[in-house]
Amino acid sequence: MGVEQLNIDDFVDYAAEYSRTIKNAKISGDRLIGKCPFHDDNKDSFVADLRTGQCHCFTGCIDGNFISFWAKLNGTDTKDAYKQILEKYNKLETPQQMKPAKASLKSLTLKEYALSKRLPEDFLTQICRASTGKDKDGTQYLKLPYYNEEGSVPVFRKRYGNKEFRWSYGSAGKLTLYGLWRLEEIRQSGYAILVEGESDTQTLWHLGLAALGVPGASNFKAGMVSALDGLKLYIHKEPDKGGETFLEKVCRILCEAEFPGEVFTFSCSQFGVKDPSELYLKDGEAAAEKLKEALRAANRVELDNLQDTIPETIKGAPVNLRQPEGWMYSEQGISHIEEKKVVPTMVCRTPIILTQRLKSMETGDEKIEIAFKRDGEWSTAIFPRSTIFTARGITVLADLGCTVTSENAKQVVSFLSALEAENIDIITRADSTSTFGWQTRGRFLPGHGKDIVLDIEPSLRGWAAAYHTCGTFDAWKDLMRPHRERDKFRFILASSFAAPLLKIISQRIFIVYNWGGSKGGKTAALKAALSAWGDPDRLMVNFNATQVALERMAGFYNDLPLGVDERQLAGQKQESIEKIIYMLASGTGRARGSKGGGLQTLNTWRTVALMTGEEPLSTDTTQTGVSTRVLEIYGGPFEDERSASRMHQLAPLHCGWAGPEFIRRVMETDERSIVDQYEKMSAQVYTIANGTSGSHIAGISAVALADAMIGWIFEADSGANSGDSSGIEKKPLIISTEFMGQGS
Repeated sequence: MGVEQLNIDDFVDYAAEYSRTIKNAKISGDRLIGKCPFHDDNKDSFVADLRTGQCHCFTGCIDGNFISFWAKLNGTDTKDAYKQILEKYNKLETPQQMKPAKASLKSLTLKEYALSKRLPEDFLTQICRASTGKDKDGTQYLKLPYYNEEGSVPVFRKRYGNKEFRWSYGSAGKLTLYGLWRLEEIRQSGYAILVEGESDTQTLWHLGLAALGVPGASNFKAGMVSALDGLKLYIHKEPDKGGETFLEKVCRILCEAEFPGEVFTFSCSQFGVKDPSELYLKDGEAAAEKLKEALRAANRVELDNLQDTIPETIKGAPVNLRQPEGWMYSEQGISHIEEKKVVPTMVCRTPIILTQRLKSMETGDEKIEIAFKRDGEWSTAIFPRSTIFTARGITVLADLGCTVTSENAKQVVSFLSALEAENIDIITRADSTSTFGWQTRGRFLPGHGKDIVLDIEPSLRGWAAAYHTCGTFDAWKDLMRPHRERDKFRFILASSFAAPLLKIISQRIFIVYNWGGSKGGKTAALKAALSAWGDPDRLMVNFNATQVALERMAGFYNDLPLGVDERQLAGQKQESIEKIIYMLASGTGRARGSKGGGLQTLNTWRTVALMTGEEPLSTDTTQTGVSTRVLEIYGGPFEDERSASRMHQLAPLHCGWAGPEFIRRVMETDERSIVDQYEKMSAQVYTIANGTSGSHIAGISAVALADAMIGWIFEADSGANSGDSSGIEKKPLIISTEFMGQGS
């Protein structure tokens, strides 16, 4: 026997093999249906072709041939499975037979086909115009011509013995409905049953029913609809995902082509079979009455409602999408639908879909958001289009748990490309940003930009997650209200709200630095200030952070306050401290080159940095530029250590409320009135702060303005100044001369 590989189709009794294993097995013609042995099956999900050995479970347990079935059943690989099958049938003679041979096309004649479908040969010849053809290598096939209404044959299809199909050369773009040459006769009946493929069409004709065959769901085009005018349509739906795709695709194209007639749908699954051909093989001529009964009870399809209704393919999916031509996605993953295959070919075991396109407001670049289901849960991720739509790039999804490999990457990309093209009207475009703070069209993150997608690196997600609410707003106000009686605490708290005002009043960045001995509550006051926006424990960093890290944080927080604790952790490196001050106050990060050439996106920000330490930030040798950028406050913000300790404990438990509420009130207020009030504040501070530098006056005025405006928050319960712009002017400004002396 040499090195020639054996084709197990020639000797394996598939009916006997599958019947021994499959519970509740039912054989109809060349098809076996029963309970899948690989899961707790109560729906007869397993089907096998008894001529080719091909098997499929509709829940995704298996999709392959008898060798893969044997391997899965016996817990081995396909190589050993092939060897064991040969041993069982006494065919194992040489080591060279250890690998299964690639199945070749098997001959199929008109006579053989007629016997398998129980259709008369003369009917197939005269009515269906089928014949036996022969390839150059001598392989015979069933030739199925697709005559058009004019009687010419633009294409024909070859059907081989193992249910392999081939289209005639040059058929691309020329496919038509099967049976158009009988259209005049069909129109006289007033209706047509649309089925997938030729054999069901032929069976329906033999039973005296009007029918037309669609050469596959992916091949039904809008140009075919005109031939159906004047007919009432009955679309047959097979009981599997392929059947759902066929029904959805045909109905959608009928809708888009504005088909004027009535459309109904029915299924042979009610009779325990897949399609009309199986029903005929099971019940013979009695199948005609059953089919007529099914047509009378068919469900009407309202085409007008289809434009806005897309069936849910996978439960809980972020968005429902249409199935693209030639592809199918389901709970079991992504499958490729090929006309020559009995069942769809599984490409990827992870269902992956596209949810939205993201347009960066900073750079204009477009990214794509994908969603995938893994371990029963949906997850999302954002990638550049060059990652998702290239075979080399998309393998990065493997790191997230998707079953994408270098082997199937190209097919996954093809699926996602087809999915986007099919759903370009559904996959919406959203604005994206990589920073918090003010956004285009007056929006603000966090809290006031629900239509904006935050597109950030994984390393920043912890910081982003810190902006959340916890506890209650009333509890936060009750916690802060008593301490606002002390100027230092009040100034630090108001400084936190001054950060988002800098853009409106066009003022420069400044730093508020609280220093003094330990146990004065400096860190507690910093936590209180940051708790207006989110979890202070997670928003705050210390001076042990690198300059690059602080730059990234400032660029990310942007219009939000930046909290830096414990200056003493930086040691005696005064030069490093001053570099950080200059960097933060400049509002611009360092320009850096990118790997691909050019420059990386430059970090920019407008913030108020809140810092603490036990010693002064500036020294006798400090450059003037540092001093002018810093408002130094000496001494503890709390009267006693107990109050500070309570703030440490409670601030993280009631946080994230005041900041978004403050921004909401700002958005409701005319910006011009805010600027006018700032100018009045500046004039008032200037009269109090004799000899203070202009930069310090600007910073103090911004904090004083914020202090007046948060009266909205603390006085809202009594109804005072509840949100109107006049509330800014009515709120008294409290700045003591003693405090001013402690400033710069």
